[in-house]
Amino acid sequence: SMASGLLLRTREAVFQTFVATFQPSPEQTVLDIGVSADDHLSSNLLEKRYPHTDRICGLSIDHFPELRSQFPGMKLVQGDARALPFADGSYDFVYSHAVIEHLGSRVQQARFLGEALRVARRGILVTTPNRWHPVETHTGLPFLHFLPAPLRHWLYGLLGKGMYASEETLHLMGARTLCRLVREVQPGGATVGLRRVRWLSLPSNLILLVSKTRPAP
Repeated sequence: SMASGLLLRTREAVFQTFVATFQPSPEQTVLDIGVSADDHLSSNLLEKRYPHTDRICGLSIDHFPELRSQFPGMKLVQGDARALPFADGSYDFVYSHAVIEHLGSRVQQARFLGEALRVARRGILVTTPNRWHPVETHTGLPFLHFLPAPLRHWLYGLLGKGMYASEETLHLMGARTLCRLVREVQPGGATVGLRRVRWLSLPSNLILLVSKTRPAP
């Protein structure tokens, strides 16, 4: 379907951005925050495309034992992205696709970014749908996400999209908000970049890239 093709294209663009920006070596490690048991073609695309799966640790709030057989070399950990169960600088890179918008308030989203930066020695890649694209990617509905929250949530419930009828389950942001959040938590000496994936000639997804110029030993 068109939606499936768009999702795959977006995740391919994110993966290629990760490789081109950080150029990870076979020895370097990656923490992937947000692995899932979905069987969609684009699910867990990092694990499907990255040639060194044994250097990846996948983190999820749920427990997915089936992923162990799908990616036998990958380490799997159950945990909360806002309180990562790892020491400072445990991984060279942190990679997270479309997780931050599901974590609740701006305070919770900033906590997630702070945790990702704490755990990463060299850099992080975090993506999220762009709040200002005319089509909201989770619901597939146009323009309703521009409405005030109470009205938007009521309409989502009415249209059978109740899963996203709360700021706790879907809290979108635009480029300005995302950059402001990372400035609040970024360590000194880091370089912040923002890339955009386009759909209908407009930015549909934002890719936040933070490189630590002085990685921890």
